[in-house]
Amino acid sequence: MAGPEIQQDPIRLKNLLSEAEDKLLRSGLDKRLVEQMLKPGFALLKDDRFWRYQSYGLALFFTLDRMQVYRLPLEFESLVVVGDCFHLKPLLPLFFGDRYFYLLALSQNQVRFFQATRYRISEISLDGLPTSLDEALKYDDPEQHLQYHSGGGQGSAPTYHGQGGGSDDDNSNILRFLAKVEHGLHAYLKDEQAPLVIASVDYLQPMYHQVNSYPHLLADGVSGNPDQAQPDDLRAAAWEKVAHLVDQSQQAALSNYNNVKGTGKASDRLSQLLPAAYRGQVDVLFTQANAHCWGQFDPASGQMDNHDQPQPDDQDLLDMAAVQTFLQGGAVYLLEADAMPT
Repeated sequence: MAGPEIQQDPIRLKNLLSEAEDKLLRSGLDKRLVEQMLKPGFALLKDDRFWRYQSYGLALFFTLDRMQVYRLPLEFESLVVVGDCFHLKPLLPLFFGDRYFYLLALSQNQVRFFQATRYRISEISLDGLPTSLDEALKYDDPEQHLQYHSGGGQGSAPTYHGQGGGSDDDNSNILRFLAKVEHGLHAYLKDEQAPLVIASVDYLQPMYHQVNSYPHLLADGVSGNPDQAQPDDLRAAAWEKVAHLVDQSQQAALSNYNNVKGTGKASDRLSQLLPAAYRGQVDVLFTQANAHCWGQFDPASGQMDNHDQPQPDDQDLLDMAAVQTFLQGGAVYLLEADAMPT
């Protein structure tokens, strides 16, 4: 289920639970077991505290022994699916279109380093990363300042040489501080290819670019003093700088599909795609976000039967193809109908 309307959400869930109850009973499950399975879900309807802390989407998964609840930052259609496996396709945008990136929140008073995605952020503690300008420079010999020069290429280590003088020069101190920050990040990032976003006041950003050796630092950072900013606010602002890279990845995948269409390396027939997904032969799958194809599939024989309307024991074959593609290491893009390749 989805939607931010808190007062309406318990009503929606009640209707969906009633629909699930009806489907389970029609599938032949004993009424006592159905009530046992759905009891935790119905209990949520009276939990006012639960409904005060919702995100855009809510996913509930039931088995005979447990209920799993996920509050999700995604909006999707309200849907009840009863079957032998969980319906996961609506959740796949959490894994694709949600690439991770790094965020360096930087000021002279505080340094914080994060790994983040579109929806999540977590701080990373690095032993060699100074926490402030004062901490970075407190052991410096004022007669032998370290001046930084970038190695200039991916994987190349920063190099330094000694140069006297300039101990009272603010810019020199800041550059030495930033060089130590860059040095502290280098060992962690040297084998990475994820974007790095800087969040800082404007004048620090070009100075950090002077000392940077990481080739995936984005030219456009988040402007403003990050010291009092909450991590989630920094994540949202940084994602605006990274989002276009996700779009580029999707467009590249669509372009590649169009290039190989008709060569035997691409297909739009589910009867071919579903067995190939189980064999791990689908590199990229495009599927319509709210489309369903109900039927049954036997992975052992490759036999597939699809039906216009769901029948008892049917699964969503599009969901099966998407989940198997994901599990086998492929990429899955959920698109609107007008964005699907033809």
